[in-house]
Amino acid sequence: MAVYVIGSLNIDMFFDVDHFVRPKETLMPRHTQVLPGGKGLNQACACAKGKAQTWMAGKIGTDGTLLLDTLNEAGVDTTFVETEKDKLSGRAVIQRDRKAENCILLVPGANHDLERADFERVLKNVRENDIVLIQNEISNLKDLAECLKEKGCFVVFNPAPVTEDIPEDLSFVSCLVVNEVEIEQLLKMKGSPKKLCRKWLRLYPGSSIVLTLSSNGSMYADRDGILFMPAYKVDAVDTTGAGDTYTGYFCAMLDRGYGVEVAMRYASIASALAVTKPGAASSIPNFETVKEKIEQNEEVCPIRR
Repeated sequence: MAVYVIGSLNIDMFFDVDHFVRPKETLMPRHTQVLPGGKGLNQACACAKGKAQTWMAGKIGTDGTLLLDTLNEAGVDTTFVETEKDKLSGRAVIQRDRKAENCILLVPGANHDLERADFERVLKNVRENDIVLIQNEISNLKDLAECLKEKGCFVVFNPAPVTEDIPEDLSFVSCLVVNEVEIEQLLKMKGSPKKLCRKWLRLYPGSSIVLTLSSNGSMYADRDGILFMPAYKVDAVDTTGAGDTYTGYFCAMLDRGYGVEVAMRYASIASALAVTKPGAASSIPNFETVKEKIEQNEEVCPIRR
């Protein structure tokens, strides 16, 4: 069993500010930092740190040595990461305020050079019990969706950011992982977490959904019911990599054969620990640290609702 992550690889440029830049305002950051990132890279690193055999597929530019080194250090197989000549890697320009909130500008770079042939080359290696994890920071997502339908594998989709490029038919998705803003954008409606989850399941009854609720925890729903996972309380420093850490650890635990309740516990604790450090990929905790925190906090566990 393995997790194949098809997604973005970015060089993240962080700017610590007192407040987000307003129109017509020029602002001097308190601190700047350059770190590896991209939703694909972050989630792949989280999968690997969760002890799953992990493969990354994507494209970088000639400036992407930092990204390859980060993946390799985390234990991710980079066979399917290609370097595009005369291209720059994707970039993310991230403002962080004093409340640890962020706003992000994305420059796609080589991430938008992925084509159907690239997807087919990766999917030829995917076996029946493997997980394919995808996001929405790459090009030709509709082609990828068609390839995944033909393959018929277990697909975890984190549709971030939600854009018009997302296919209308999401029947290829086995498990959707979203936050509250993303699910409202995707379904084009507002409502309580339970209402949003139930709407998704009415549209795609054979699938499941994980809804992350920031400091309020997370929720899992499928045809058998709803699980609620309380948040592990920490003092947040930087929330940039929280969602990616959750998604990666959740997939890792499923891939290793654990049930949803265990996967939610590991994902929740891992994402909480990630926000106590700056950065995205660099803040993802290793498996031993997460396991130790779980053993120290037995009371933080999913509740069936």
